[in-house]
Amino acid sequence: YFELDLTDPYTISALASCQMLPHGKNLQDVLPGDLYLRLKRHLEYVRLMLPHWVTPDQKGKGLYADYLFNAIAGNWERKKPVWVMLMVNSLTEMDVRSRGVPVLDLYLAQEAERMRKKTGAVE
Repeated sequence: YFELDLTDPYTISALASCQMLPHGKNLQDVLPGDLYLRLKRHLEYVRLMLPHWVTPDQKGKGLYADYLFNAIAGNWERKKPVWVMLMVNSLTEMDVRSRGVPVLDLYLAQEAERMRKKTGAVE
């Protein structure tokens, strides 16, 4: 059994929606102005650096810098601060270079599914 069923589209959709601020709110509305500007500048820096961080193997799998940036940071201005903090923590060169390798839970769930083993989610 896993914490969440990461192979279930409903679970993925629920995870995505719980990350968002209420309708009509943006991160700029809830963060102090100077912090918001620092975050925006940092994300611009990451966007510039990503092409240098992407590995040849990732490029061979179609994981280019723009795709990775949008997959990780897409719609960041609408996310709740805690989710933005987690996103920023995952925008390091080492983390970007490991993208394309599924997280352990997802990998184990995919392997269990491939082997036709019974799985479930605790939450």
